[in-house]
Amino acid sequence: MHLQGLDLNLLIALDALLTEHNVTRAAERIHISQPGMSAALQKLRWHFKDPLLERIGRRLELTPRARELVEPVRDILHRVRALSAADHDFDPATVQRVFRIACSTYCSELFALPLASRLSKIAPGVAVQFDDLLSDTVTRLIDGSLDCTITVLQRLTLDQTCAGAEKSLNNRELFSDRLVLAAAANNRALDSLSSYDEFCDLPYVETRFGNQFMSLSEEIFQCQGRLPKTRMLLPSFQQTLQLVAATDMVAMAPLKLIERYADQLGLRWIDAPIELPVLDEQLFWHPRNDQDPGHRWFRDVLADVIEATIDAGQRRSVVDVDFAARKVGEVGRRTA
Repeated sequence: MHLQGLDLNLLIALDALLTEHNVTRAAERIHISQPGMSAALQKLRWHFKDPLLERIGRRLELTPRARELVEPVRDILHRVRALSAADHDFDPATVQRVFRIACSTYCSELFALPLASRLSKIAPGVAVQFDDLLSDTVTRLIDGSLDCTITVLQRLTLDQTCAGAEKSLNNRELFSDRLVLAAAANNRALDSLSSYDEFCDLPYVETRFGNQFMSLSEEIFQCQGRLPKTRMLLPSFQQTLQLVAATDMVAMAPLKLIERYADQLGLRWIDAPIELPVLDEQLFWHPRNDQDPGHRWFRDVLADVIEATIDAGQRRSVVDVDFAARKVGEVGRRTA
């Protein structure tokens, strides 16, 4: 296919160059030789009358014209792939494909196992790569290096390289959670805790995903007149809860995760002594992927697995509460 001297193979090479900002890595990305990619870059420069990649110090950076090409080139290639996919029915039982999701370790801890179990039964050739939730999530969704992300909207706005671009993404509500204050089961510091100032006197563990940006609770603390005594910063809630369970420290963590590990680790929790935002976890993806039947199928499977997991967890919580109430009743009858 030739488009005024620009064939489809050159568009594929251009997309790799715009993504990698490096000739060698771009060549590896689409499995051609480095000289072949260099030759493609020269043709692309001639066609667009622009260097596309310029050396700034030791790195190659996109020119303004190249930055303008990123989105339309990616859209064209996705549309071409969608046309090819439309020629045959999508069959999850036989397809070989990798889907890439960015999410917190909190979400992957909750859903990776049930998702793997479901896929092994209905789509044994489908693999899932879980990536860290970093500050460039929107950029990675736009450039196609991610298929989707599970996060709260507040996190997407942190990608300053694509300010406002999160508004162009499609989304689907998944579940809600809330942050509570967790401590070891034998930590009596929570017994009489009644104010934010008292909380600030306690040794505190903070969770920063990838150690890149502040947590939602930390952002709220910054707006107060006083900060908690942070003794440790960890990159995942799981590590935070393990530390809390073994020390006299306390931490803010999602309730659903605490409920999952409360018995195993020996944890207790109370409502936070300060108003914190609800964690409305959503699935985000680029609209171009709506043309891909495989992508649509995977999003539906993912949402179904998450809904079933959350429902099962809520049923277990009701059973646990009912069991605890009956035990209290039995103790009361024995002591009466």
